[in-house]
Amino acid sequence: MNLVFTFSPRALRRMFTALGFLAAMPSGYAQQPVTAVYTHTINATTSTAYTGTGATGNISSGLTGNTYTYHFGTNVAASDNMQVLDSFIALGFTYRYQPLGMSVKFQRVNNANVTGLRKSMWFDQDGGTVNAGGTAALYAEYDDSLERVFTERLFDAGIDNVFQNAVTTNNNNIERMDVIFSSALYSTDNTKAGFAVFDRGTAGSHDPFYVAAVQTVDANGNPLTYYNAVLVASTDYGSSVGGNVTYLILRKNPADANLLLMDNSTSQNRDGVFLRFSDLGVPSNAKILGYSLMGTDVVVTPSSNMANYTNAAIFPTNSDYGTLGGLDPLAVTGLWTTNSSLIILSDWFNTFSASWSIDKVCLNWGLGVTENGKELILERSADGNTYAPLISYPYPGTATQSAVDEHPLPGKNYYRLSLLNNEGAVTAYSTVSMVEAPSTGLITLNIYPDPVQNGQLSIDVRGLSDQACELRLFDLNGNPLAKYELSGGPISQRTISLPRNLAKGLYIIQLLDKKGNKILVKKMAVE
Repeated sequence: MNLVFTFSPRALRRMFTALGFLAAMPSGYAQQPVTAVYTHTINATTSTAYTGTGATGNISSGLTGNTYTYHFGTNVAASDNMQVLDSFIALGFTYRYQPLGMSVKFQRVNNANVTGLRKSMWFDQDGGTVNAGGTAALYAEYDDSLERVFTERLFDAGIDNVFQNAVTTNNNNIERMDVIFSSALYSTDNTKAGFAVFDRGTAGSHDPFYVAAVQTVDANGNPLTYYNAVLVASTDYGSSVGGNVTYLILRKNPADANLLLMDNSTSQNRDGVFLRFSDLGVPSNAKILGYSLMGTDVVVTPSSNMANYTNAAIFPTNSDYGTLGGLDPLAVTGLWTTNSSLIILSDWFNTFSASWSIDKVCLNWGLGVTENGKELILERSADGNTYAPLISYPYPGTATQSAVDEHPLPGKNYYRLSLLNNEGAVTAYSTVSMVEAPSTGLITLNIYPDPVQNGQLSIDVRGLSDQACELRLFDLNGNPLAKYELSGGPISQRTISLPRNLAKGLYIIQLLDKKGNKILVKKMAVE
């Protein structure tokens, strides 16, 4: 089968400008530069058009005497409208987005220059300077909800001068930006998970800010306590990694019906910095509820200060970051990790434990939340890395549950639970519990030759009782291919013929007891 991929010229431009490679910085720094990014584009499904003046309010845009036409979405381009961040590289590791429930909040305090719900947003544009009477053409779909836009991982949209209060340049009344997870989580390896912040600005000299991980929240989901704050300096970012974006800044004040032109066409670079849990002072296996971004003039010590964003002595309401205006974050938030199995959503799994009992392993657990949980799978591993399913529980409940592994592996047995949602994707993993079983008196399965040749293989099973068992052959997609009867006894051996014309590759052999319970699962190669 031949695969042919086609890309529009704009998609290709975005693809190549979004790939950047720099040598990884030494690991001794408290924050890590992002050295490469990988994105894809999505198509708009809506079109928006309206007319209006330039942006109103203080500081003045200087454009209020002009009238403009505003186009968004499919009015501007039929495809490749929005750029979404998929993964990035930091410290030589690839970090991928970990989907989970979250919300983004922009905590506001009215100041001498800005009151109410001001929205200062920037979007990738089609074209250059917009003259009076001209058209502001923005590729993205129209959306003036900062809270919603900042949950979509958009690499070509964001907020302008998020913590600027003074009229030196475009300004806001935002004092803190919170990213809050709907369920507490922790990482079993605090060096392999964290948060990324991307800024639109000058390569090699981006905007500094404070960031702190949220330790607890109140009943309304607002940060209550924090781990210590970390200062990200302008030189901590990667440099010339995310490519340039040509953009327009738009503003919407409470009295405005729509976003209006605040500043004309400009081009800047997009670079990022990655903060691992370890960089943020979050120990492995310690709970975390999210993170907050703050301006560099916030009094962040003691850490209890950061919860009080309405106190002007802690969060000044006259912040002035000069003509540059401070942080211009891209609409990229959330959790990033090298491996989803490192992340535990503690509100899903209250408890999980495994223990040895005479000749078997007893497992016990309790679920805290099961909304959108379609299937619970008990998994086992011999090395703690590669897991195979043992038992599946459709539509799991929240009650305390238990299971028994009557045929553990000799030596170490690692167990965990995975919860699948209605779409079949893993929603959460439990912690891992390990039990070491005696090496004698247990069932072993050997297959030879390895790899299998000429369609013939020999099976050697030891440690069975007198009951008959069954061998089943599957491909890696779980499709059944064949089954074979196997007699019981301390030693059971058999030579079997594989199905004719079986393709070369990897396959799975399962050993099951007469009740259909899995005893052993093993991979085999066929040549």
